Amino acid sequence: MKPLKALSDLIPIPSYTVIILCFFFPFFLIKCGDTTLMSIKGTDLVTGISQQTMNERMKENLKKTSPFGSAFGNDSGDKSSNTDSEYSPLNESNNKKDKENIPPSPIVIIAFLAAIAGIIIQLVKSIKKKYIYHIVLSLVGFISLLAFYLTFQSKMEGLGNNQVGMGLGNGVTISYGFGTAFYVCEALFLLVLLFFGVFSYYLKNDPRAIYDSTDQNPEA
Repeated sequence: MKPLKALSDLIPIPSYTVIILCFFFPFFLIKCGDTTLMSIKGTDLVTGISQQTMNERMKENLKKTSPFGSAFGNDSGDKSSNTDSEYSPLNESNNKKDKENIPPSPIVIIAFLAAIAGIIIQLVKSIKKKYIYHIVLSLVGFISLLAFYLTFQSKMEGLGNNQVGMGLGNGVTISYGFGTAFYVCEALFLLVLLFFGVFSYYLKNDPRAIYDSTDQNPEA
């Protein structure tokens, strides 16, 4: 079996699997300097995430990383207190609470489903011309995440670093950025796209670079 054919069997499942796993890690981060206040996972963008959950995550991060972390640990048994709104960088008033929930992102869902579909197609032996499906799915996944990235950046454009009060008297600088997992997903979708683009080229122009003369071409 020649290298291109071997790689065509090897690349899809590990690549799509890593992409799916990356969804369980932060896709973008909210930071105060070098300290991460809160992280939004890829799965949060698939299922949506509530303001309450975001506030709870931020408080946990503050407890772990802030030198004043102990100040955030005293809830005095009152879970109905308004402390969530005091030091959430995403919550200015209770009236805006519903608007500040992050709903499921259709374009991120499309990328997630594309990775799942890629694994299924690779596993189903009866499907022919799998390289076409992989080209389409990887292109859809790559474009979907790129669209999310550009949309998010356009919303943040002009906002820069935000001065946000967090119940500590003075404002602090809050910055936004994408996590490593997001870039890994983009890179792997691009890898699959480029590889099967090259595979398709050789299949059409020089099949001998992929198959030996004694091999049966299953892509025919």
